[in-house]
Amino acid sequence: MSDKPQFQEILYIDFRPNIPDNDQTREEIRQDLRRRFENKLSEAVERIWKLPNIALKYPGGIYIDLLLEARDLFLYGYFYSCVAMCGIVGERIIKDELRASVQIKKGDQVQYPESTAFDQFERVDVSSIAGFLNKAEILSDDAAKAAKDLGELRNSYAHARGKNPEADAIKAIKLLHTLIDGTVSVFKDFEIKDGALVRKANTLSK
Repeated sequence: MSDKPQFQEILYIDFRPNIPDNDQTREEIRQDLRRRFENKLSEAVERIWKLPNIALKYPGGIYIDLLLEARDLFLYGYFYSCVAMCGIVGERIIKDELRASVQIKKGDQVQYPESTAFDQFERVDVSSIAGFLNKAEILSDDAAKAAKDLGELRNSYAHARGKNPEADAIKAIKLLHTLIDGTVSVFKDFEIKDGALVRKANTLSK
């Protein structure tokens, strides 16, 4: 019997980038990716009904692109990435709300600061900015709390400390939509009456 120490290693190796770049291997990779997608397809379909509806003020803009990416990550089962992306979207919304809301008075003139001035807030944590916007009555209590909770959840997963990825992914999406409802949602200022989209009465004077 050998006196050499025995051990067993489990490795994950992906040498696909080293295979020949030609039509045959490209088709083989295409088929492999298709199989992997189809294996997850039935679960992805069932997750559709766990997602909130979307109604943003600015369709086609950056929020819809990022939000759709976060939702797709949930559908395809990439829950860690989903939580992180929801946090990214929420942070962008909060910081853009700050940019849109703050004006500076210089003498008799009131003006928006230059973009470079707002860039100084990019390193400030979302919770502090959300708290400021809330106290300034720009962000509702629900939206501010959602921003804070989403930031904390995102930080856990950004540092690989998540405990329940699937449940936390849908939680992150719901928190994000609570924030959206209080900021960039169409239904913040409008409602549907008799089949038509009309401005809410309490926003007419704004």
